[in-house]
Amino acid sequence: MREFVRHPSDIPLDVKILSEAGARHAHMHDVSMAGLSCLVAREIKAGSRVEFYVPSISEESSGRGTVVWCRPQREKYQLGIQFHAGKDVFRARMVEQLCQIEHYRREVEQLESRILSSEEAAEEWISLYAADFDRLFPLE
Repeated sequence: MREFVRHPSDIPLDVKILSEAGARHAHMHDVSMAGLSCLVAREIKAGSRVEFYVPSISEESSGRGTVVWCRPQREKYQLGIQFHAGKDVFRARMVEQLCQIEHYRREVEQLESRILSSEEAAEEWISLYAADFDRLFPLE
């Protein structure tokens, strides 16, 4: 049984290996309180320490973690990244915010018949709700 619930996501992500220059574009596959998985074009070895960014939310680092597994998947690689300890509140908020963005994307498609990419949904959701996020979704 899993300790943490995974939340599906398709948010664009940049992953940077801390010991190398440059970031790799990725798409988040799912996210939980313990970590995330994403698809990248080139292999990143297990044990690599990485920093990740969600460009549609901020150009600043979203967090750091360690690649715990890397599996070939068609012409790409799926990574499992375990978050580093010490940022529990941030991780909880990130998971909650990403779930809200995905919910918004699906709701817009159903109610307005508009199909948004995850990035477009993130941009719209941020402009509409980010300022009130802490008030609307307080920490327990």
